[in-house]
Amino acid sequence: MLLEMSIKNYVIIEGQVIAFEPGLNVITGETGSGKSLIIDALSAVTGGKLSKEDIRTGEEKSSIEALFSLDGISYIKDILEEYGIESDEDNCLVIKREVNAQGRSVCRLNGQIVTLSILKRIAQYLVDIVGQNEYQLLFNAVKHGEYVDSFGGDEINYIWQEVKSLRDKLDELQEKLNKSSGNASERERKLDILKFQVEEIGNARLRKNEDEELRNRRHLLINAEKLLKGVTNVYEILFSGDSGSGGVSDMLSESVGTLGELAGIDEKLENYKTEIEGIIYRLEDIRGELRSYRDSIEINNSEIDFIEERLDQINKLKRKYGSSIEEVLSYMDNAEEELQELIDSEKHMVELEKEIEKIREQYLIKARLLSDKRKEKAEILEKLIEKELQDLNMHGSRFVIKITRDESIISSNGIDKIEFMISPNPGEPEKPLSKIASGGEMSRVMLAIKNAFSEIEKAPCIVFDEIDAGVGGQTANMVGQKIKAISQNTQILCITHLPQIANISDNHIFVDKKVQDNKTYTEIRILGAEERVKEIARMLGGNENIEASLEHAKKMVRKM
Repeated sequence: MLLEMSIKNYVIIEGQVIAFEPGLNVITGETGSGKSLIIDALSAVTGGKLSKEDIRTGEEKSSIEALFSLDGISYIKDILEEYGIESDEDNCLVIKREVNAQGRSVCRLNGQIVTLSILKRIAQYLVDIVGQNEYQLLFNAVKHGEYVDSFGGDEINYIWQEVKSLRDKLDELQEKLNKSSGNASERERKLDILKFQVEEIGNARLRKNEDEELRNRRHLLINAEKLLKGVTNVYEILFSGDSGSGGVSDMLSESVGTLGELAGIDEKLENYKTEIEGIIYRLEDIRGELRSYRDSIEINNSEIDFIEERLDQINKLKRKYGSSIEEVLSYMDNAEEELQELIDSEKHMVELEKEIEKIREQYLIKARLLSDKRKEKAEILEKLIEKELQDLNMHGSRFVIKITRDESIISSNGIDKIEFMISPNPGEPEKPLSKIASGGEMSRVMLAIKNAFSEIEKAPCIVFDEIDAGVGGQTANMVGQKIKAISQNTQILCITHLPQIANISDNHIFVDKKVQDNKTYTEIRILGAEERVKEIARMLGGNENIEASLEHAKKMVRKM
């Protein structure tokens, strides 16, 4: 429950402390006096918008402080303990927000600085502000689904969690499949290219250094005639041809004989004789080697043509895949690896598709179960809201929660499209809430929904910002009684223009705007019994006939 709120230098509020009571707290005052500033300040201190533009003109900072009792809402303590925040001895929670002229905002819970997200998480359990924004949300069908799920409580929430988990799993699998498949046509193109490249290089059956060997062989073949002629000439010089007479070899043999004779005269010549004999022996070896080399020389133009074709094939591959045979072969290895990965990924994709189909079936089973449970709870909620509407002078109205199942929808919220429909008058077809023209009807629908949910949501404090807009007469009395009924179990803050609602309040807060020394001030005070009668008289339109309005106001108060 909200016990007190202190507002300093907020818009045109210089400094005000407002005390709140259990039950129905009404806020009244002339149009433009600043009544909504109280609600705006409460919204800001519980995590809503607060900026440097909200600072009162001429001031350095603005601060709002709210004191809440935690009696009856023990689960708040668990959340506070989670963040290491202790509640005070009186079982209260103090929330404070400040913003300075530089736009820096600070949030505190029981004096401890916290983030805005922590503040919002805790504040959602403390106060429920029903303002113009929530009226607009009533036109949003997504919000209607949230209402139904909230009404279903743990029964729906448990199934919804399963549906969401399966949807998350589907998203995860689909993302993997998308990464594996990519663009299908691009993938097929890549497969074709890799297959062609691997086949082209593989069919060439390249050997390392093959091109160098071929170039050497080609060089030999091109110069075969020159080699044959030259080697033959050398052979003839050394050995006088195959006849073996008159060549260098014969001359050396003759020299050995001469040196042998002369060595008998001078033994020093024996060494030369021995050395020349060694040369003769080596020449005999060379004779055989040269003959073999000469005989091996081929003049083969067809082989030259083959080598040229082979080198041309190799060079084409090198131009496409690398500057050397080693690089071409390395390219083929990489291409084969990539090709295998793509082939393996196809198998993996098939497995993923099977898994996706399996999870989708599981999702649909749970989503259908969720849909059935929603329909079951929606029927109960329809009756509750219809009853509330009857109590609010909308006799004969019909409230329908339209649930359309669409299994093509795969969302975390299931397969349902949920929309609130209403027929405000007998004989009229149901229409979406967005088609309701009357502001009074919209206010009563909102009040009916809030009252139907009061036992479920159990917000310690509900704020109604002009929930009575567009209603009057007997309907105003009914709206007032409905708000009063809610306030028996839940603290209510209500901005109202209706004397019927102000009259039944437990705490009457009056807002007035004053100008002093060319400065505008909002004054907020709790009305006593006499002041309350005067304010109700004003609300009755007492400016024209003040005495009659005062008398009417006194009678209204006495009836209470």
